[in-house]
Amino acid sequence: MAFCPDPEGWGPISPVYYNFTLCFAESVFPLILGLGLLILSPRDFRALSQYPVVFVQVTFWLYAKVALIAFVALLQLIFVTALRSLSETWVDLRIFAALVYFVSVLISGYIQYTEHFRARVDSGIVLFYWFLSALTGFARLYGLIQRHAWQDSEAIFLVQVFSFVATVALLLVSVFISKPESQYEVLAGEVDNSPVAKANVFSRLTFTYMTKLIRLGYENNLTEDDLPDLPKENRTDKSRIDFDKCWQQENKSPKPSLAKALFQCFGTSYLIAVGFKLVGDILSFMQPNLLRRLIMFVNSYNSNEPVAISGGILISVGMFVCSFAQTMFQQQYLQRVFSTAMNVKSALTSLIYRKAMYLSNDGRQAKSTGDIVNLMSVDVQRLQEITQSGQALWSGPFQIVLCLYNLHSLLGNSMWAGVGVTLITMLLNAVVARKMRALQKRQMKVKDKRARLTGEILVSIKSIKLYAWEDSFIERLRDIRNNQELANLRVRGIFSAVISFIGSCAPFFVSCSTFAVFVWTSGKPLSTDIVFPALTLFNLLSNPLTQIPQAITQFVEAVVSTNRLREFFATSEIQDDAVKHLDVATQAGQNAVTISNGTFLWDEAGKHAPALSDVSFDVKVGQLACVVGRVGDGKSAVLQAILGDLYRKSGSVSVRGHVAYCSQVPWIMNATVKENILFGKRFHADFYDKTVHACALIEDFSALPDGDETLVGEKGISLSGGQKARLALARAVYARADVYILDDPLSAVDQHVGRHLIDNVLGPKGLLASKTKILATNAIAVLAQADSITMLRSGKVVETGLYADVMSKDTHSEIRKLIEEFGSARAEEPDEDLSELKDSLDPLAENEEEEQAIEEFYEGGNPLVFGTPLRRASTASFKKPSLFDDIPNRKSRQLKEHSEKGQVKFGVYKEYIKAANLSAVVVFLVTMIISNSMSVGGNVWLKHWSEVNTEYGENPDTTKYLAIYLFFGVTAASLTVVYTLVLWIFCTIRAAKALHDEMLCRVIRSPMSFFDTTPLGRVINRFTADVNRVDEVLARVFSNFFTNTFKVLFALFVISSANPAFVVFIVPIAFLYIYYQKFYMRTSRELKRLESVSRSPIYAHFQESLNGVSTIRAFQQVKHFNRTNEYHIDFNNKAYYPSMIARRWLAIRLEFFGSTIIFLASSLSILAVAYGHLSSGLVGLTMSYALQTTQSLGAIVRMTVEVEISTVSVERILEYCKLPTEAPAIVERNRPAPEWPTDGSVEFHDYSTRYRTGLDLVLKGINLKIKPKEKIGIVGRTGAGKSSLTLAIFRMIEPAGGFISIDKVNTSKIGLKDLRLRLAIIPQDSQAFEGTVRDNLDPGSHFTDQELWNALELSHLKEHIMNMEGRLYAIILEGGSNFSVGQRQLLSLARALLTPSKILVLDEATAAVDVETDQIIQATIRKEFKDRTILTIAHRLNTIIDSDRIAVLAAGKVIEFDTPEKLLENKSSMFYSLCKQGGLVE
Repeated sequence: MAFCPDPEGWGPISPVYYNFTLCFAESVFPLILGLGLLILSPRDFRALSQYPVVFVQVTFWLYAKVALIAFVALLQLIFVTALRSLSETWVDLRIFAALVYFVSVLISGYIQYTEHFRARVDSGIVLFYWFLSALTGFARLYGLIQRHAWQDSEAIFLVQVFSFVATVALLLVSVFISKPESQYEVLAGEVDNSPVAKANVFSRLTFTYMTKLIRLGYENNLTEDDLPDLPKENRTDKSRIDFDKCWQQENKSPKPSLAKALFQCFGTSYLIAVGFKLVGDILSFMQPNLLRRLIMFVNSYNSNEPVAISGGILISVGMFVCSFAQTMFQQQYLQRVFSTAMNVKSALTSLIYRKAMYLSNDGRQAKSTGDIVNLMSVDVQRLQEITQSGQALWSGPFQIVLCLYNLHSLLGNSMWAGVGVTLITMLLNAVVARKMRALQKRQMKVKDKRARLTGEILVSIKSIKLYAWEDSFIERLRDIRNNQELANLRVRGIFSAVISFIGSCAPFFVSCSTFAVFVWTSGKPLSTDIVFPALTLFNLLSNPLTQIPQAITQFVEAVVSTNRLREFFATSEIQDDAVKHLDVATQAGQNAVTISNGTFLWDEAGKHAPALSDVSFDVKVGQLACVVGRVGDGKSAVLQAILGDLYRKSGSVSVRGHVAYCSQVPWIMNATVKENILFGKRFHADFYDKTVHACALIEDFSALPDGDETLVGEKGISLSGGQKARLALARAVYARADVYILDDPLSAVDQHVGRHLIDNVLGPKGLLASKTKILATNAIAVLAQADSITMLRSGKVVETGLYADVMSKDTHSEIRKLIEEFGSARAEEPDEDLSELKDSLDPLAENEEEEQAIEEFYEGGNPLVFGTPLRRASTASFKKPSLFDDIPNRKSRQLKEHSEKGQVKFGVYKEYIKAANLSAVVVFLVTMIISNSMSVGGNVWLKHWSEVNTEYGENPDTTKYLAIYLFFGVTAASLTVVYTLVLWIFCTIRAAKALHDEMLCRVIRSPMSFFDTTPLGRVINRFTADVNRVDEVLARVFSNFFTNTFKVLFALFVISSANPAFVVFIVPIAFLYIYYQKFYMRTSRELKRLESVSRSPIYAHFQESLNGVSTIRAFQQVKHFNRTNEYHIDFNNKAYYPSMIARRWLAIRLEFFGSTIIFLASSLSILAVAYGHLSSGLVGLTMSYALQTTQSLGAIVRMTVEVEISTVSVERILEYCKLPTEAPAIVERNRPAPEWPTDGSVEFHDYSTRYRTGLDLVLKGINLKIKPKEKIGIVGRTGAGKSSLTLAIFRMIEPAGGFISIDKVNTSKIGLKDLRLRLAIIPQDSQAFEGTVRDNLDPGSHFTDQELWNALELSHLKEHIMNMEGRLYAIILEGGSNFSVGQRQLLSLARALLTPSKILVLDEATAAVDVETDQIIQATIRKEFKDRTILTIAHRLNTIIDSDRIAVLAAGKVIEFDTPEKLLENKSSMFYSLCKQGGLVE
C-alpha cells in the first residue's frame, strides 16, 4: 500500500472492525493536528507579543504542564523509532506525521509557557489542539485494542497508552486549573472582573464560567452585590458610542434607516451568529438520514445478511454526537444574538435619553413623557426581541429548503406536493401578517395614550385626591384600557389562533399530500424506512412553519417600532445657535447678558403666538436685573430665551460665562438635601455653610428628620413649597456661576424669608452681589434692590431702565407706580468697588483654582469628562448611584422596592387562574391534551400503515389510510384553534383586565404616604413593562410550556411502550433533570427579580430628568446625567446578562440528557431487534419521538423559567393590588346630609398628625375653633405646618390623635369622597392635565358651558381661553406646559369657583401671579366667597392682613390666634415680628 504498509489500507473505515484503519488513524490524524497548529500558531505568537510581561507566581501546575508536554514529545520520538524498526521503508507517511506532530507539541509547549506570564487565559487554539489530540488518541488506542496490537509491537502499544493518558492529563490541567492573577494587575485595578474575561474556550463553549454564580444562587438568595461585572464589549457606553457613529453617518442620507444603522453597528457579531445557526440547522437535518440508516439496519435482520451490531452502535453514537453538536452550535448562536440584542437595547435606551435632553418645545409637544417612556419600555423591547428571534426569517426558509431536499431524496418528485402546500401556507401567513401589522400599529398608539394618561394621573395624584376626581380619571383610563387596548388585543388573539391553525395544519397537509402523491404515482410501497425519516423531516418542518409566522409578527412589530424610533430621533432639538456663549465678563460695565431685537417662538412652526416680540434686553456684569409683568406677559419666556429653550426667529442672544438657573416650579431631585444643593459639585464645607445660611435653610435642617441627609422623595414631595424654592436657590448659589437666571424664587416663601433672601443672596451685601442676576419676579420689595427693571406686556418690552432713572421719571412710569403702590423705597447703601466687593463676598475666590475632576466611570475604561466646572466651583467625582438606600436608620429613607424571595408562590398562580376564569383554564388544558393525543394517534396510524405496506410490498387501501391520517391531523389542528382562542380571549384578556383594573384602583386610592416613599418610575414600570408582559407574553409562554410538556410526556410514553427497559433509565435521567432544573431555577428567579427591580430606576431617573431638563441643561450637567442613566442601564444588564447566560448553561446540560435519551433509545432498539423483539415500524416511531425530546426537554425548563419570570410580573401587579388604601370613599352608615356643610364652621380638637408612621408629628395638639363665614389667615415660617393644616382638613394625612369637625360632623368618620367633594381648595402646586380646558375644569361633566365661562371670567382667564383655538375644547398639553405657572393657578381658582362649598382653602393661591392680578383676585375672592368660610395661607402678608382672625403656627403648634389688630398691638407677638420683617409695619 502506498506510503503505508498496513494491509487494511487507507479506509478510512475498516470493513472488519467498523473503526478507522491504522493507516488513517496514525497518519492523517496527527498530520492534520500538527499542520493545523503550525498554520494557526502565528496568530497566538502575534497576540502574545502585544501583551506585556508581568509578574505572575510560578505554580506547581505550570511545572506539571511543562513536564507533561515534554513527556508527550518524548513519546513521539519513541514512536518514530519503534515504527522505523517495524517498517521496511522510510517512505511511510506515519513517520512523517509523527515528526510533524512532535514539532507541533513543542510549539504548543512554548505557547503555554509564554502565555502563563502574558495572557489571562490559555490559548483556545492550543486547548482545541489537545482536545482533538485526546479524541484521536482514543480512536487510535481503541483500534489497537481491537486488533490486539501488543502482540505485534508492545512498544507502539505502550507509547499510544502513555501518550493518550498524558494528553488527557494535560488537557484536564489546562482546562480546569486557572493561573493566578498578576499581582501587578490586582494592585493597578486593571483586572476585568467579568467571568467571561477569565474563561477559557471550553468554559465559554459550555458556559461553565456561570457555575459559580448559579451555585451561589442555589445556596443563597442573590443580592445586587453578587452580580458579576459586564464584559467590556457589552457595556452601554461602548454600544452607544458605536451605534451613535453609525446613526450619525446614516442620518446624512435623504431617507435615513434606523435598521440599516443598527446592522452597520451590530452586524458583525450578528453574522457570526448566522454561521453558528447555519451549522446547527444542517446538523439537525442529518438526524433523519441517520434514522433511515438505523431502520435499514433493523430491516437487515429480516434478510439473510444482518449487519453486525457494532454497525448499529456506530449509527447510535453518530446520532448522539450529531444531536449534542447541534446543541453546542445552537447555544453559541443564541448567546451571540441575545448579547447583540442586549447591546441594541442599551444603545437605543441611552440614545433616547440623550435625545430627550435636547428636545425642543416642538419635540416635547409631539412626544410626551409617556410617549418617550413607551419608546423605552415597549419599542426598544420589540427591537430586542426581533434581534433575538429574527433570524427565523432566513433560517426558516433555509430549513424548509433543507427539509424539501431531504424529502426529495426519500420521496422523489412527490415532495413537490408538499412544496405547493408550504407555499400556500406562507401566502396565508403573509396575509395574516399584514393584518397583524395594522393591529400592532393601533395597539402601540393606544399603549402610548394609556401610558401618557397613567403618567399624568400619578404626577397629579395630589390634586386628583384633593378634588375627589379619582372616579373620573379611573373611568377615563378604563375606557382606553378596556374599550380600546384590550379590544384590539382580542382581535389580535383571533388572528393568533388563525396563525396557530395554519402552523399546526401545515405539517399534516404537507405529509398527507406528499404521501398521497407518492402512493398514487411512484408504484413503490410507503415503507417504514421512508415513512419515519419523512415523519421526522415533517416534524422538523413544523418548527420553521411555526417560527416564520411568529418572526413575521415580531418583524411587523419591529418595523412599527423602528419607524416610531426613527421619527423620535428625527424630532427637532433646541437651536444650537439660539444663544451665543462667550467668555466671562471681567470688567465693570461689560454686558453679561444681551438680547438684541429678539423675536422668540414657542415652536418653530409658529403655530402659537410669539412668546416674545422684538425684545431688546441687556444686563451688565454684577447687576441685579428684574423682569416684571402680569401673568402670561412673558417674564419666564425672557429667561427661557436666555437659556436657549425658545426658538429664536430673529435677533441675537449672548451670555458671558457660566449660568445657574432657578426655575419657577422648583425642580428637586429624588436625593438628599445635600446632594440637591451640591448638584454634582465638590463639597466645600465653608461655602456650603454660607450658602445654607444665606438661603435660610438652617432652621429647616434642624426640623428635617435627617438634617441635610434627609431624602426628599420625588419632586421634593416631603418638603414644603418654600423649602423647595430655597433648596433650588441654594443649588444655584452654591454653583458660583457668573450669570444667575432666577424665575421668581421669592413667590413660594414667606415675606420675612423673602427679605432674608434679598439681604443675604440678592442684595448688595448678599452672596451673589458680585454676580450678574436676572430675576423674573412678582415680589415688589426686591425691585428696590434692582439695578435695572424691565416691564413686559403681551410679550413685548414696554418700559425698561435703571432703578434710579425709573424713580426719577414722571408719574406716568408704570414701573414707578408699581413700586410706589406695592413696594418700598430702596435704602441708601454705600457704593463699593465691584472688584473689592467680589473678593470680599466669595470666600473661596483667592485660594480655589478652577478645576475639573475626571473620574473613571468604568473600571479600566477611558476617562469620560462630564459637566463643565463653573467659575470657582469644581466638579465632583462621579458617584455611582446606589440602587437602594444603604445608610442604616435613615428616618427619611425610601422603601426598597419589594422583591419576593424563592419560588413564586402557588397563591400567585391561584390568583391569576382566578382572574383568568378557572373553567376556561380547564377547557384549555383538556383541549390541548386531546389535540396532542390526536397528533400521536396520527403517527401511530402512520406506523401501522407503513408496516402493512412493508409486509405486502405495495400500498393497499390507500384512500382509507390517508383519510384516517388526515382526520387525526385536521382534528388536532382544529383543537389547536380552540385552545388558542380560549387561552387568549377567555383567559388572558380577562385576567389582564381584572389585574390592571384592580391595580389601578388600589394605586389611585393609596394614601399619599405611598407616593411620598415610592419613586414614580417604579409605579410606571408596573403599568408599562409588567402589564405588557401580562397582556402579550404570559399567554404565549403558558401555551409553549404546556405544549412542550405534553410533547415530552407522550414521547416518553411511546418510547417506554416500545422498550420497557427504557423505564430503568428514565429514573436517573429524571433525577438529574430535576436536580439541574432546581439548581438553575433558584438563581434564575432571583436574577429576574433583580432585573425587574433594577429596571425601575431607569424609568424613575428618566422621568425626573425630563421634568428638570431646563435646569440640567442650564447647569451644564447633561453629561453627568447621561452617565447616571448609562449606569442604571448597565446595572439592569448586570442582572439580565447572567440570566441569559444561565439559560445557555442549562440548555447545554439538559440537551445532553436529550442526546443521551436518543442514544439509549437507539441502542436499546438495536439490542431488541438483534434478539427479535421489535419491528422496524416501532423502532422508527420510538426514534422519531426520541429525536423530539432533545429540544423539548430544554424548552420545558426554559418555559418553566419563562412562566416564573412572567408570573413575577403578575406577582408584582398583585403586590400593588394589595396596597393599603385610604379610608373608604363613602361610608354608607355615616353619610353626611346632602346639603352639608350648611354653615362652614371648622374645629380642631386636640388634633395631631404625621405624614407617615415612623416620622415625627408635623401638627401637635392643635385646638382651633373657626366660626361660619369667618376669614382666617394662617401664617408661620416655612415648615411650620401651614400646608399640613390644609391637608389635614382634606384627610390627605390622617390624625395621629384628636379629630377635625365641620358643622359638628367628625370628618374622620365619613367617607373621603363625601368630605373632599364638599370642600374647595386652590392648592399650592397648581396642576393641569393633558386634555381640553373643559376636562381640566370639570372632568365629570357636571357643569354647563355657561357655568364654566363664568368661572373663567371671575378667575381672569376668559380672555386667554377665548383666544385659544377650540376655546373650552382647546388642548392643554402634558403638565399644562402651554400655560404659565400663574395661569395654572388661575385655572385652580376657576375650579374652586365651580365647587359649591361653604369652606374654601387657599394654599398660596396667588403666589405665582403678579401683585396687580393678585389684588384683583383677592377682590374676586372677597366678593364671590363672602358667604364662605375661608382659610388662607399666604406669603404676602398684605393678602391676609384684613382677615377676621389670624393663626400663627410654629413647629406644628398654634402659638397665636386672634384678630390682626390685637396681634399687631402686641409688639412681642410673632405676627408683629413677621409683619415687621415683611415691611408692613415700621
